[in-house]
Amino acid sequence: MIEKTEIGDHLPDNGRVLVTLRNGKISALRTAHDDEHLASLKSLFELAELSGFTIVEKDKTKV
Repeated sequence: MIEKTEIGDHLPDNGRVLVTLRNGKISALRTAHDDEHLASLKSLFELAELSGFTIVEKDKTKV
């Protein structure tokens, strides 16, 4: 685990980084690549709908 005050030592000079915190300490860092898009599930659905896709919820009834 990395202390929050030490994060600068672990960040790249350029780019985007995903940070995971657990109990106030950094448990993971991951560099986001240039060909990756980071978004919430809601944003992904909105983008899909803007692109002409229809989001359909799976039928919850079981046979």
